[in-house]
Amino acid sequence: MKQTCLILLLVLNLQIIVCCGPAEYLNDGECCSMCSPGTRVFKHCTREFGTTCKPCTDGEYIEHPNGLEKCLKCKVCDQELGLQAKHVCTYTRNTICGPREGYYCIDSTCQMGRKHKTCPPGEGVKDKGTQFKDTVCEVCPQGTYSNNDSSTQTCEKWTVCKEINKKQVTLGTATTDTVCEEETSHTGKIIAAVIVSVLVLVLLIIAGVVLFKCYTKKWKPSPSVDNRHGEAEMGQPSGQTLLERSEETEDSNKDQTTASSG
Repeated sequence: MKQTCLILLLVLNLQIIVCCGPAEYLNDGECCSMCSPGTRVFKHCTREFGTTCKPCTDGEYIEHPNGLEKCLKCKVCDQELGLQAKHVCTYTRNTICGPREGYYCIDSTCQMGRKHKTCPPGEGVKDKGTQFKDTVCEVCPQGTYSNNDSSTQTCEKWTVCKEINKKQVTLGTATTDTVCEEETSHTGKIIAAVIVSVLVLVLLIIAGVVLFKCYTKKWKPSPSVDNRHGEAEMGQPSGQTLLERSEETEDSNKDQTTASSG
C-alpha cells in the first residue's frame, strides 16, 4: 500500500519528497513492496506491476525484508584462525563462527581463535577454558599430583595405601602418585617359613647320608687284604692250598720215621 507521508514543495527546486511505508522501499519515485528474507529483487515494481522477487542461492543469504538486487555472501569460518561454523549459513541467516574444540575467541565478535594453554606436570586445571576464556592453572597442593600436560585434567589425590590393604613404598610428589605394594599376610609368612624349614631339613638329611656313605667306603678293609693278613699270622703262604700243606706234612712224618730207624 502506497502512502504519501509528506509532500514538500521546495522553493528552490520544487522537488517532491515521498515517504514509503515500513514494508516498502523507494525506487524511481515509486514505493515498492520489499522482498521477504531469503529472497532478493528480481524486478522492481512499476505503476502497473508489483515487485518481482527471486530466492537466494547456496552460499547467499538475506536476513530481513529488503529491496536489494543481490543476496549477501555467507561468512566463511577459517579453521587456520582457530574457527569453525557454529551455525551453518542458510538463506535467511548468515554463518555464525565459533572457536574450534580446544580454542577460545580472543574478541567478542570471534574473528580469531586461540588454543587453550595446557597445565604442565605438577600443575592442574583450576578453571577450564571456555569459548571466550583461556585455561587457568594452579600448582598441585600437598597430597595431590599431576603427571602430564593437560588443558582439562585437575590435580588428583595421592593413593592411600591403607585404604586398599597395601603398604606404602614411596610417598607421592607433585608429579607422581604414592607407590604401594601388596602386604603379605601372617598366614602366608608362617607357611613360607615352614616350607623353607622343611627344605633345609631335607637338604641336611641328604648331606648326612652322603657323608656317611663316603666315610664308610673310605675306612672299610678290602677282603683280599684281610685273607692275606690271616694267612701270614698262621705262618702259611698266602697262595698255598690245602693239598700242598697235606703233602708237606706227610713228607715231614716220613723224615721223622727214617731218623728213628737209623
